[in-house]
Amino acid sequence: MAHPGRARPWRWRPVAAVAAALLVVPASAGAQPRGSDEVAEELGQVERQADQLGDQLGRVTSDIRAVETELATLAAELADARGRLRTAEGQVALAEAALEEAVDDRARADADHRRAEAILRRTEELLVVEEAVLADQLVESFKYGTVGATRGAMVLEVLRRADDPNAFAVGLKQLRVVVDTQESTVARVFDLRQDRTGQAEEAARARGRAAQAAAEAADTLEFLEQMRAEAEALTVEIADKEDRQRTVLAGLERDAENLEVSLARVDSETTRLTRELADRRAAEEAARRAREEARNRPTGGAGPSVDGGYCPVVGAVAGRDFSNDWGYPRSGGRSHQGNDVFAAHGAPVVAVAGGVVVRSNPVDTGLGGITLTYRTADGSEWYNAHLATIAPGMAPGTTIEAGQQIGTVGKTGNARTTPPHLHLGRLHGGNWVNPYPTIAPLCR
Repeated sequence: MAHPGRARPWRWRPVAAVAAALLVVPASAGAQPRGSDEVAEELGQVERQADQLGDQLGRVTSDIRAVETELATLAAELADARGRLRTAEGQVALAEAALEEAVDDRARADADHRRAEAILRRTEELLVVEEAVLADQLVESFKYGTVGATRGAMVLEVLRRADDPNAFAVGLKQLRVVVDTQESTVARVFDLRQDRTGQAEEAARARGRAAQAAAEAADTLEFLEQMRAEAEALTVEIADKEDRQRTVLAGLERDAENLEVSLARVDSETTRLTRELADRRAAEEAARRAREEARNRPTGGAGPSVDGGYCPVVGAVAGRDFSNDWGYPRSGGRSHQGNDVFAAHGAPVVAVAGGVVVRSNPVDTGLGGITLTYRTADGSEWYNAHLATIAPGMAPGTTIEAGQQIGTVGKTGNARTTPPHLHLGRLHGGNWVNPYPTIAPLCR
C-alpha cells in the first residue's frame, strides 16, 4: 500500500508516542493457529494503523515543506540582514573616521581660538602702552598751547617764549618732534584699536568654530554608537533566527525518522499477516475439499452395522455428547477421520462388539496418546485414542467381549488442551469410514 510522503526522510510533535500507540502487537500473535477470519480482522487493524501512520507522515511531510518555504524566506531575510549588517559596519567605519576628523577639527579650532585670544591679549597690551605714550605726548603739548591748537598758533607760542633766535630754533625743532611723534602715536593707537576689534571678532569666530566642532564630534559619537547598536542587534537577530530554524528542522527530521521506522514495522506486520491469511485460507480450502472428498468417497461410508453392539462410552448420548463431526478440519490441514465422544475424565470405554486386540499403546505419545485398537468379526478395526488408561490384560491377541471395558476417557496426545473425550475411528476395507451411523443408534 502506498503512503504519502514516503520518499523523503525527514515535525516536532510527539510523533514517536503516536506511532508507539499505534504499533501494539496483537495478543493473538504467536498463539494457537487461528482461523482466516481472525487473521483478516487483525490484518484490517494493522492496515488501519498503517493508514494512520501514512496520514501522520503526510502531515509531517507537509510541515517540512512549509518549514522549507519558511527557511527559503528566512534565507532571503538573512541575506538582507547580512547586507544591512555590512552597511551598518561600513557606516560604523565611516563614523569612526568622521569622529577622528571631528576630534582633530575640534583640536585645531581650540588651538586657533587660543592663538586668537593670545594675539588679542598682546594687541590689548600694546594698545595700553601706546595709549600711555599718547597721554604723555598730550601732556607735553600743553607746553605750547591748548590741545587742538593750530600749528601756526603753536609756532607763535614758541616765538613768544624764545629769548633769542637760537632758542626759537630749538623750540621749533622740539615742536616739530612733538607733533610728528604725537601723530605717529595716534596712528598706532587707532591701528591697534582696529586690530583689537578684528582680533576680537576672529577670537569669537574661533570660539564658534570650536563649539561647532565639539557639537559635530558629539553628534558623530552618538551616530557611531547608534550604528554599533544596530550592528549588534542585527547580529543577534541573525543568530536567533538561525538557531530557531535549526531547532525546527532537527525536530522535523526526528519526527520523520520515527515515523519511517514505525511505518516499516507496520508494513512488516502487514506482510506477515497477509502471508498468514493466505496460508490459513489455503488450509481451510484444503480442509473443505478434504471434507467434500471424504463425504463423497464411495469407500468413506459408515461400514456395516453392528447387531447387539454397545455405545463406546458408557452413558454417552448421541447429539448431546457427540455429533457427526466426520471430516471436520483439524490442524496441519488434516480432516477429522472419526468421531469425538465427550465425557468425564475416567468414564469407562467399552468394546462396540466382540473381537481381538490388535494394537495397544499404554504410553502417552504421538497424536493419539494412549491408544487401543481391536478387530471385530466384520473385519473392522476400531481405533480408541486419547485414553487415560488401558484396562488390564489388553495385550495384542487378547479376545474381548462386546461391552467389555477396554479403558477410560482421557485427553492424552494432542488433546491435552481440550476437554476429555474419546476419539473413535473405524478402518474398514482399508479405508477410514464414518463411525457415526453405526454408534449413534447405540448411544440413546
